[in-house]
This record gives sequence, C-alpha cells and structure tokens, in this order.
Amino acid sequence: MTDFTESTNCLDCTNSSACFKKLIPSELEFINQNKTQILYRKGENICKQRAFASYVLYISEGLVKLYLESPHNKNINLKILKTSEFIGLSSIYGDNIYNYSTVALKDSTICLIEKDSFRKLLTDNGHFASDIIKWYCENEKQLFNKIQSLGNKQMHGRLADALLYLCNEDLLNEQIFSHLSRKDIAGFVGLSTESTVRLLTELKNENIIEIIGKEIKILNPDLLRDISRRG
Repeated sequence: MTDFTESTNCLDCTNSSACFKKLIPSELEFINQNKTQILYRKGENICKQRAFASYVLYISEGLVKLYLESPHNKNINLKILKTSEFIGLSSIYGDNIYNYSTVALKDSTICLIEKDSFRKLLTDNGHFASDIIKWYCENEKQLFNKIQSLGNKQMHGRLADALLYLCNEDLLNEQIFSHLSRKDIAGFVGLSTESTVRLLTELKNENIIEIIGKEIKILNPDLLRDISRRG
C-alpha cells in the first residue's frame, strides 16, 4: 500500500538534484508548500499511461522503471529512473496526461509537485529552467536511441543495446539486475522472455557475458559494442 510519509523540508533535503540548487530559499519554501511526499513500495505503480497528470513527480530516493503499455501485456521498457530524476515533465506544456507508466523497482520516495507551481518556477528562475531543459534533452536523446534500436536492429543488436544500457556506469551502483526479472529484460529488448533467455545463453556460451543467478556481467564490452554496431 502507498504510504504518505513525513515530508522532508526542501530546504533540508539531501537528495535534491543539481537543478534545485539553483533555487533561492524562498523558492525552495514555495516548492515545499506545494508538494506531497509519498513512499511507493516495490512493485507499486507510480503513474499510469494516459491517466490525468496533476503533478510533476520527483524521485527523492529510489529506482523506477518507465515503460509503454501495449496490448496483450507486451510492454516496452524504455528507461530506468533513479534518485534525482523526474517523471511527467512533458505534461507541463503538452498533453495533460502521462504518456507512459512507471513502477517502483524498490521502495521509492516520490515528491508530487503541483504542476502550476513547477511551471511558475520555470518562468521565474531561468537557471532552474535551463537545468530542467538540459535534463529533458538528455532523456529525450536516450529515448530516440531506444526507438532506433527497436526499429532498425535485429535481435542480437537489440539485446546488446539493452545490456550496454543496463550495465552502464550510470546504473553501476544500483545492482540493477537484482531488481529486474528476465521478462523485464525482454521488455527492454522487444522480444519474448523465451527468446531473450536463449540469446543471453548464447552470449554466455561465447564468454561475452557472465550470468550468476539474476546477475549479468559484461566480460567483453568491445565485442558487445561491435554486436550493437552491426545491429
């Protein structure tokens, strides 16, 4: 069950992203007065695709999977979001809905910031707005790379891309595979679970990766990048 937690004052928060450091104390207090802090337990849905978007969500602490829902339960996993990242920024000026679903991969503390309040800060503080735009552009680039991989590459290339993403330095300290099932990995590749497991076994037998339980370790990143390039 989702828990309302004792809200951390934004002025005292130790998990604030770099963009929030561009806010002056009065602006941080403004955010503090216009947010709700909630603890989502592992496995709980945080936002639902096409649901009305009343808030911008900020991951104060946690790990979140972002995915597109599709018919027949064949969801497409797009991204892992970590502490200090945002959910729902596109709803501020675009469609007033969430364009994807998110689920907590582990217990995660989320700050729900009223959209109008967030929009006011973007208007009033150019340095804050610049950092938000930078984060959004970097996120958009990753999503474009994901679309290109799914649309243009064969099975081996898509799996290579997924493993390179999940094993990158940005997620290195998250022990990411302990939070993901093989079905989750298949959702990043755009294949069935059975096909994904078979391809993982092939890579293991070729000594490109090591598999111990749920954990996956890349042994030969250069060869895996070559598979990615060849598609």
